[in-house]
Amino acid sequence: MQSHRELRLGWVVRDVSIIFILTFLGGLVVRIASGGLRQAPEQVQLATAASNFFFGIVGFTIAGCLASANRWRHLRAVAVGAWFAGLVNVAFFGVSFLRWLGGILVILVIMSVGGAISFVFKRDSRPSP
Repeated sequence: MQSHRELRLGWVVRDVSIIFILTFLGGLVVRIASGGLRQAPEQVQLATAASNFFFGIVGFTIAGCLASANRWRHLRAVAVGAWFAGLVNVAFFGVSFLRWLGGILVILVIMSVGGAISFVFKRDSRPSP
């Protein structure tokens, strides 16, 4: 039997997947709605970043609500997983390695906001000591 303090890899993968899918679909909608990078590429990049920020917060809010054990520990693991999943952007979408590396700071902000919002929807039944 696992203690309530242990992380469950399956739950982390589930929540990383939720965040990945939400941000991917949000970015896809922005690209389609704007006609791609041909139309004002700076504006498209800004809209994509705003979409990723918003849907990342939504994803971390969902992850925080689904966390059954130590919420912040779980969210930190999800943040690291989401950051590593972002390597897809380096491999396929032209994001520089340095930008990806610095992205951990943005992900930590998104995690903090989404995690805090999750407390509005679900309080901790077993707060950490």
